[in-house]
Amino acid sequence: MPAPVDRAARGRRFPLVFAAVVAAVSLLPYLLAYLWTPPGHHFAGFFFIADDAATYLSKMRQGAAGSWLWADPYTSEAHGGVFLFSFYLLFGHLAALLHLPLIATYHLARISGTVALVFAVDRLCRRLIPGQRNLGLVLVLLGSGLGFLAQAAGNPAILGSKLEALDLHLPELSGWYSMLAIPHFTWATALIAIALLGLLEIIDHPGWRAIVATAAALTALTAIHPQMIPVIAVIWLGYRAVLFTWGTRPTWRQLAMEATPFLITTPLLAYNAWILFADPTIAEWARQWRHQAPGPLSLGLSLGLPAVFAIVGMITAWRRRDRGLALMFVWPPVVFLLLYLPNLANIQRRLLDALYVPLGILAAVGLRALTARLRRARARRVEALLVSACCFSSLIVLAIALRFASGAFAEAYVSSDAWSAMQWLAAHHQPDDRALSAPGSGELLPAWAGVRVYVGHYSETLNYFEKIRNVGTVLTPGISPAVVQAFLRTNGITLVYWGPDEERTGFEPDGQLYLEAVHREGTVAIYRVIPQAAEP
Repeated sequence: MPAPVDRAARGRRFPLVFAAVVAAVSLLPYLLAYLWTPPGHHFAGFFFIADDAATYLSKMRQGAAGSWLWADPYTSEAHGGVFLFSFYLLFGHLAALLHLPLIATYHLARISGTVALVFAVDRLCRRLIPGQRNLGLVLVLLGSGLGFLAQAAGNPAILGSKLEALDLHLPELSGWYSMLAIPHFTWATALIAIALLGLLEIIDHPGWRAIVATAAALTALTAIHPQMIPVIAVIWLGYRAVLFTWGTRPTWRQLAMEATPFLITTPLLAYNAWILFADPTIAEWARQWRHQAPGPLSLGLSLGLPAVFAIVGMITAWRRRDRGLALMFVWPPVVFLLLYLPNLANIQRRLLDALYVPLGILAAVGLRALTARLRRARARRVEALLVSACCFSSLIVLAIALRFASGAFAEAYVSSDAWSAMQWLAAHHQPDDRALSAPGSGELLPAWAGVRVYVGHYSETLNYFEKIRNVGTVLTPGISPAVVQAFLRTNGITLVYWGPDEERTGFEPDGQLYLEAVHREGTVAIYRVIPQAAEP
């Protein structure tokens, strides 16, 4: 009798230990980067997709200042605030409440998302594959692709399509990469798992509690990744269609109860759609998104062995007519279909979010089915070998993070002069200030100084490349002061940030009558535009 209790206790402890281990390991490279920061530099707090991460920090800064509306600080066009990026606004409010540095709160969001994801996936595995619960959890969160083979081969072109290592570049393709890099990806996937559990609970035990819990999860998901609500709805319809072919006939009352959580998200979804197409600034920003669907060959390679085993799992679940796993084997085909269909919002790649969840669960089923006929000891050895192969690319991602932490890549760091100058600027700028700088500096100023910029981010700066050309045209040696003054006045620029990148233009800000040096920090200077001097 004690043995089953021990197994149950081990089953409860595994997700706790697993969550603690992956959270600690994901934090390790960042801690090492702080410890190993090269002299004369400051670690910016990010490794992966640092340009986007800087914008997330700028959004948190707006939340810390008390705002629940986001205004784009990376563009010079006049616009009002909108209810977008509420995830980062919320954590900005939390940073202010707890008196925490923004970067610490960013990593708090990342670690808490990791823990939430582990427990949400564990619950889903416990519901769908209780006998392979731990195996499923490992494959979902650590499983990864074989994109490194394409990179090792020099990214060759096959059938006219260049093979890419997507699993080494797109955090949304794997649980581990998401946990290591981007906090809202992990939270969104956790909410998707919770919502699906809630929908399954509505089928089994219909009642208001399940509806409210599911609606809460879907509403929170709408605030993070609204595009996933229609995706989940289509997946659920596909799931219902499979159950119908297996003889399950739902009542209209059941269908109404299942539809209610989706209907509750409608106002927020409608608002998102309205600002996406009606707000001129947001609509122009959306046209710059680079979220096109990846090449099918690259995607298949980057999903790797888990996808292969998942296909076996799909076949196994279909043969068994497993009602729970039907939800999982419907998911990938629906996403692949939607991925390559035309999309008005140009966000096909964003539909890949959380795809690693069904693939990992189905891979656990397929892997166990493949080893079922082997002797127990041999089956365990083969399983361990194959699981290790499935997780190899996640180990590469960790190695990349550790390589960043070693100080090998300068882009992970900010010079001490720039860091001190931005800290000064954070304390001394005016709310309506807008700074002119090189794009690299402009990427950091909203995040670390809270100052709006003329140009700074490839996506959130409207007409990004045109503005880079404008800066290059205006900041040239010998240009007429009247031209520079007119440019500054037209674009509402009140500050000029001048560091090594800006120095390369050859322009000399010192001695210009319309610029007053207000702060110097080594190689960095900050100038304020003198309004009177800007008059013709």
